[in-house]
Amino acid sequence: MTCCLLQSMMKTFLGILILCVSIISVSAQDIGTGEVDILSVRKKEWDIYGTLHTNGLGIGTRIGKQHSIRKKSGIDIEWTYYRLLKEQRGKTSFTLEGIDNKSFVYGKLNNFTQIRLGYGFTYLMNTKPYWGGLSTGYFLYGGPSVGISVPVYLYIMHYIPEEQTIVMNIEKYDPDKHDLSNIYGRAPFKEGLKHLKIHPGLYVKTGLTFDFSTDDAQITALDIGIALDAYLFPIQKMAYHEKQHFLITGFLTFHFGQRLTNYE
Repeated sequence: MTCCLLQSMMKTFLGILILCVSIISVSAQDIGTGEVDILSVRKKEWDIYGTLHTNGLGIGTRIGKQHSIRKKSGIDIEWTYYRLLKEQRGKTSFTLEGIDNKSFVYGKLNNFTQIRLGYGFTYLMNTKPYWGGLSTGYFLYGGPSVGISVPVYLYIMHYIPEEQTIVMNIEKYDPDKHDLSNIYGRAPFKEGLKHLKIHPGLYVKTGLTFDFSTDDAQITALDIGIALDAYLFPIQKMAYHEKQHFLITGFLTFHFGQRLTNYE
């Protein structure tokens, strides 16, 4: 059911994106009538950004060069955290002295993050007057993507009947051995770092960008788009959930930065 809901959300998101592209393309043709594409005085730019996507959060930075008043290109570096929509956090209803029963996601096998390093371009469909306004465009970025999966470790209770006591061990989550009857809580994240796995791959992201800064030297922009990551080695986030070679996410990104002249 969750899978069907996710597919429905992605189809709706894609439909809205296509509709926005169509409307803005028509509007941009009217707004851009009579404009002359000249070289911009501000050739260099950089920004930092935060991303809210359908499966988590991310941060990044972009360093670019403006080739004309409409076209620019640059390098994009991004880190994101990826989670499944079915993840639900909970905790045991009792505590043992000396050990904190931290909340855990039942069935979660791995924590997963992504590091992306890409190159791409942005093309403005309409520009704005010098006093401000809204410029719209589309972008396409892509490059290598490195996924990092860190296995989940838990505090596991073992009852010893001869001594009538409970022994607590830190163990890697195994759905065939561990369930709600013997899981006490989440172990420290560092326990899984010794067994992390690298997933090399590629990514591409595209969508619309809206720049509404009132100062030509400032970047204040909002992106809406879709990203696709493809990995050589599949990722499995949850027990009894299929392994994934491809991850598709819709996202909203807010950019804040500066445009510089060649002398800055």
